[in-house]
Amino acid sequence: MLLEQRLTQTQKLILTQAMQQSLHCLQMTALELRSYLQELSLSNPLLDVDEQPLGDLRPEVIEPETREQDNVPIERREQMIWESSRSFNDESSDFTACLTRPQSFTDYLNDQLGQLALLDPATLTLCRYLVGCLNSAGYLDVPLWDLAEDLSVPLFDMEQALFVVQALDPPGVGARSLSECLLLQLAQDKEFTAVNIALIQRGLPLLAENDFAGLSKLLDIRPAEVRRAAEIIRSLNPIPSRGFASERSVSFILPEATILRSGGRLIIEMNDSAMPRVSLSKDYCAMLGQPEYQEAQPYLKEKLSEARSLMNNLSNRHDTMFRLLSAVVDIQRGYFLSDQGLLPMTMRQLSDELGLNVSTISRAVKDKYIQFNGRVFPLRSLFTASLQSTDGQAVSAEAARQQIRRFIQAENPARPLSDEALGEALSGVGIVLSRRTVAKYRSEMGIPTASARKRAGK
Repeated sequence: MLLEQRLTQTQKLILTQAMQQSLHCLQMTALELRSYLQELSLSNPLLDVDEQPLGDLRPEVIEPETREQDNVPIERREQMIWESSRSFNDESSDFTACLTRPQSFTDYLNDQLGQLALLDPATLTLCRYLVGCLNSAGYLDVPLWDLAEDLSVPLFDMEQALFVVQALDPPGVGARSLSECLLLQLAQDKEFTAVNIALIQRGLPLLAENDFAGLSKLLDIRPAEVRRAAEIIRSLNPIPSRGFASERSVSFILPEATILRSGGRLIIEMNDSAMPRVSLSKDYCAMLGQPEYQEAQPYLKEKLSEARSLMNNLSNRHDTMFRLLSAVVDIQRGYFLSDQGLLPMTMRQLSDELGLNVSTISRAVKDKYIQFNGRVFPLRSLFTASLQSTDGQAVSAEAARQQIRRFIQAENPARPLSDEALGEALSGVGIVLSRRTVAKYRSEMGIPTASARKRAGK
């Protein structure tokens, strides 16, 4: 037997506790972060969390002035919500303000991962990372290769982790599209047949229109088989996270920021009043280095390090959210200043512009809301893909949806426009969409098919 020494180089994923907490803070909504900070204050005596009651929040109202030029820089209004790690807060924390909440969708998935005894630590870390990247519906809407690049791990390892996540309950979690979500659910059922698979892969737009004749022709099967397959597909759940607390856990929403118009300027007013004031406990910090508390010194130093790490993560979250909002408002300046349509804007575009990972953008956008012009709406709704146009100009998917809505509102109730006719009308105004895409956008807006609109008389 020959013994020899060799030097090999391998890649190993290491996410420190501080990094995991930073990602966790960035992904949480303002309400979730309030609760999270209160929980941490219970386990760390050096951390003071002075929480303002939600009922005391009073947003500032600023009347618009005469419009000036649109290229004035975006302003920032905020009040810092944490103190320097060297300063202290005299007021005591209200430990009774900590609220309990039902188990969230993310917690449910992570609990299952923790019970997989045969899962190696590296894959478990990747799985938890993927769970954190899922959107509110339970889908993975960030390309897997981008996540692999962000973590500097092989794509194969990321794919293996995704397979583990997709094997969790509820079925369909971790899917990258509606068809994959339905196929994942179908694969766990005895109805995993060639006909049902083909309907999911090729016939969903026709199924949305109840076009059984078209499905029969497309799949080359009898109408009776089409109807049976349609019943099976419709019994599946297109939203894996449905029913969990994270989807509608509260009856109100705290926006991350308010976008204000003042003349021709745009002002981003960070909603700092919604966040607790976080500082170090003056009393416990005074015990550091004191001989009479010698035995407690290791514990106090550990908790001091944890508190400072948290405050640094909160600062990073605040700066990241403002940078992201600034970039979004700058790109969509026409939408905020003059109510124009949304311009094409993707997470990859912002990732390149801000020098942040796509997964970081996705976490920052997830379940976040902003307030503008009397409305509160998801930050994600400002992201829209670029579509092909006849004049070479970029057109957003949201602009196409609005144009579809205008055409339907103007149609003759007795002769409503089919999806094919809508596609031709869109082409006439410079937007090129296939009939399937038109059907998809119409369905997403909750607008019935032409035949259903005709029966209802609009």
